[in-house]
Amino acid sequence: MKQKLTHIIIGGCLALLSALAACDDLEDKPVLIIDPPMALTDEGTAELYVLSEGLFNQNNSTLARYSFAKGQRTDNYFQLNNRRGLGDTANDLALYGSKLYIVVNVSSTVEVVDFATGQSLRQIKMADDEGRARQPRYITFYGDKAYVCSFDGTVARIDTTSMDIDGLVRVGRNPDGICVQNGKLYVSNSGGLDYNTAGGVDNTVSVVDIPTFRETKKITVGYNPGKIQSGIDNDVYVVSRGARIMEGDYRLQRIDCTTDAVVRTYDEPVLNFALDGPVAYIYTHNYNTKESAIKVLDLNAGTVLRDNFITDGTTISTPYAIQINPLSSNLYITDARNYTVWGDVYCFDLEGRLRFRLQKIGLNPNKLVFSDRASQGDGDATPEDPNAPTAFANRVLDYRPAPGQFINTATSAYEEGFSEAQVLARATEWVKKKWTLSLGAYGGSLTVGFSQPIRHVGGEYDFKVWGNASYNTGAATGRLGGSAEPGIVLVSKDANGNGLPDDPWYELAGSEYGKPTETRDYEITYYRPQPANADVRWTDNQGGEGYVYRNTYHTQSSYYPAWETAGQLTFRGTRLADNGIDENGTWVGYCYDWGYADNHPNSTDGSKFKIDWAVDDQGQPVQLDQIDFVRIYTAVNQSLGWTGESSTEVSTVEDLHFEKQ
Repeated sequence: MKQKLTHIIIGGCLALLSALAACDDLEDKPVLIIDPPMALTDEGTAELYVLSEGLFNQNNSTLARYSFAKGQRTDNYFQLNNRRGLGDTANDLALYGSKLYIVVNVSSTVEVVDFATGQSLRQIKMADDEGRARQPRYITFYGDKAYVCSFDGTVARIDTTSMDIDGLVRVGRNPDGICVQNGKLYVSNSGGLDYNTAGGVDNTVSVVDIPTFRETKKITVGYNPGKIQSGIDNDVYVVSRGARIMEGDYRLQRIDCTTDAVVRTYDEPVLNFALDGPVAYIYTHNYNTKESAIKVLDLNAGTVLRDNFITDGTTISTPYAIQINPLSSNLYITDARNYTVWGDVYCFDLEGRLRFRLQKIGLNPNKLVFSDRASQGDGDATPEDPNAPTAFANRVLDYRPAPGQFINTATSAYEEGFSEAQVLARATEWVKKKWTLSLGAYGGSLTVGFSQPIRHVGGEYDFKVWGNASYNTGAATGRLGGSAEPGIVLVSKDANGNGLPDDPWYELAGSEYGKPTETRDYEITYYRPQPANADVRWTDNQGGEGYVYRNTYHTQSSYYPAWETAGQLTFRGTRLADNGIDENGTWVGYCYDWGYADNHPNSTDGSKFKIDWAVDDQGQPVQLDQIDFVRIYTAVNQSLGWTGESSTEVSTVEDLHFEKQ
């Protein structure tokens, strides 16, 4: 599983570490969800935009829009207007002038969107001279420039007219927040990616002079600083999250921007905050007890005005983002719930009374933008007929994931209490929406069907498997690698015409077929853990044994599929050799040459497949004029240390000849 977690906070949860994932065009009609008209109001506000980061390395960040004038909600607003997704782990959203700016961390892009139409004007690639991802985090503005801080220790300056990067300055380690005050940039240097190294986290805020675009000073603050925001009276406020986030050593500090020195450290533990003049709305979260608190803090006196901001009994399980709507002064709080299901947005008046709630707005909603003017983006379109012919897979006939860290979460199409039939129905919904499904550890599989057969055209690529593999190395080493988690692909023709995948299956022989890098007739068995939240043990027919290990970042009740009634699960197939390598604390999944799912980015031919490659059980080529079903299963059995197990992810399969028929 592409799971690389670090010591940095996004909203109320742990931020996600390095990988570059391309966000590629989907050449079909995007998903549109429109609620019935709702009589929601927020004074002076025409529209609300909600950015949701999704799950790390799942390519499922989303942007939603709510129109107060029309009483209309449009989920996947960006996809609707651009026929593609945002990419992987979107962190920040801002409206400046006539444009929306979306910072997408793992995809390492800044998306510049025309506010009026919702269409992307430019996707700015944030990479260094060798093509390595900078991993942008947050954005701020001054004059006609945008400033973006990135995990690689830089701040990029972007001209808002040309949308070109026209300057770069180096600051501290892993910047995780940026703001403007008094003609200067203030950048919080977290060092969060180094929390488990000898050097530990950073504890500085860089001061960058805007006219010269040079760092002039580093201010010492608490360890692992993150969110930073300008206040009134020439002040900047910054949250530090401690050397180890689980220990709860959170603090809010005030920097005087005339002296560029810390002048106050507040007694209250603060994990995130929203400013409203001399008042801060603060929240914290105890990762051990799972308890959260939202309070009102007088910044001048340093005293708590209210221990409980919410006064009407409304409960929020996992506060994730907290923001003041500057147009109405109402306070918005998002709820990430358990980080693996769709979260909600709550609007409160300043007396702590709930005004309204937008349910299931996105997966880990982390940033809101408020507009006093209306856009003309396509929010009134009628959804496409779900039964209309499409080039993409339109049904899941079988979904049998192996245990893994995203099993029993939304990425495995699961909701608490779901039966096997409900999981299968949800998986079909996910494939139609091109949302990522995890296949879990070795052997986990997905079988999909189509509205019409995929024709075989000799010598051409016939279909494409959309995964979420990425490159983050290769330019210097000559080896392509990043987050490849290869899956073997099989095809079948509905010879008996019954619409079921019960005819012979044929493997597509990839680059490793018949080489020492594969083990054929491999068999593995996973055992239901006791207790349920223990590591999942496995044994194989090669004399091997081991575990699918739990981690502290995915704490669902079990990694063993909850809807499975059997006490053990056995998978058979071909195992590919381990492709993950620990390189100085970062796990790199190196790509096999060709012929495997989730092995190369969607933008490359490495994600495409030829029916020509089909072979039977004896390795003999098979001639097929068409296929009706595609099956994919995780082909690597490897634990990637602290990043979790290797697993294949699939969002859809595309018929590359569909439009030619």
